[in-house]
Amino acid sequence: MEIRGEGSIQQLDRWYTDRKGCKKELPRSRCSHWRIFVETGSGSKSRRIKGSYSDAQKALKEFIDELSDIVPNEDTFASYAKTWAAWRASSGDISIGTQANDTRHIAALSRVIGDQRMDSITPEICRKAILDLRNGGAKSGKPLSGTYTGNLFVTLNAIMQTAENDGKIARNPLAKIKAPKPDTREKDALSPEELHACIDALGNLPLDGRTMAVYLMACQGLRRGEAVAVALEDISGGFITVDKAIKERDGSIGRPKSDAGVRKLPLMPIAAQKAHEWAEIRSGRGFGDAKTFCCSTYGGVLYPQNLERWWNKHRAEIGCAGMTMHQLRHSNLSMMARHMSPFDLQHWAGWSSIAPARVYIHNDDSALSEAVSKVGF
Repeated sequence: MEIRGEGSIQQLDRWYTDRKGCKKELPRSRCSHWRIFVETGSGSKSRRIKGSYSDAQKALKEFIDELSDIVPNEDTFASYAKTWAAWRASSGDISIGTQANDTRHIAALSRVIGDQRMDSITPEICRKAILDLRNGGAKSGKPLSGTYTGNLFVTLNAIMQTAENDGKIARNPLAKIKAPKPDTREKDALSPEELHACIDALGNLPLDGRTMAVYLMACQGLRRGEAVAVALEDISGGFITVDKAIKERDGSIGRPKSDAGVRKLPLMPIAAQKAHEWAEIRSGRGFGDAKTFCCSTYGGVLYPQNLERWWNKHRAEIGCAGMTMHQLRHSNLSMMARHMSPFDLQHWAGWSSIAPARVYIHNDDSALSEAVSKVGF
């Protein structure tokens, strides 16, 4: 962009009242609010600055550098973001669920900056957009959590970084902006005793593909999409191989959440027993050729969301009223964390890193006391 002149600085704090009540002009050394101006070939550009005069001078120089690097781009954010999402979807590198998240995030972001030209989106505009969404600018009109706002930030950052990489804009305006801090509360987990009681009570329900899937989640810590994707041949010799997952949207069988999700786990005794019983039952019902072990009542693929609906209907019967199905996995991982190293737990859970332990693993005062007594310093 063409820059005309060297820019200017306007002092916004101009007057103060002395002890005698007289109005006097504020000296520059005491001013803390400024507006900087830069004349360009397409008109005057300005920005508010807070700080000393030296800070304003530094900001003016950076503003000139920023504007001089701008690549003219008439695309609006909304149009470019849709192109970006289409490219992501066609790459084959992301799941249908991730594509759906991209669509939702772009719709939310477009509410606040959809009409902005890509070459006019500044760090200030990005900060305001994220803040507006956090404080009720989404379609629902409700304030968003820090965690979800952070997800929007990640998507916006990815879009702008791609635009920079493609030469559509000179620089990513989010490059020096911190993402909102996640505020997801720690998930509640059943104690080992409560989890055992839940598994025992599950035996009061008829054994079918749905109850078998719940056994795999409670006993092996599988994700629901993994539990319903297990094949008959994946259970053998006291082990279960996890290398598939059912996709939420279309029920297709694909890979687990990540490469780390591929794992081989020893079966809990109760899971092995129920798997043996269910194998005989499903064979007797003519489901021997079913694609999945935990099949539907008709021998077809059991969708994860249908399993969730079944769980919501029957959870009170096994003492888990108000508890989400995914909390079975939380409870299993919390229990297993007491008996294995962090690296073994990472494999058991199918995590790409140990970082998720902050959400999944829960403090246990009795386990800490037991460890202290064993060390015995």
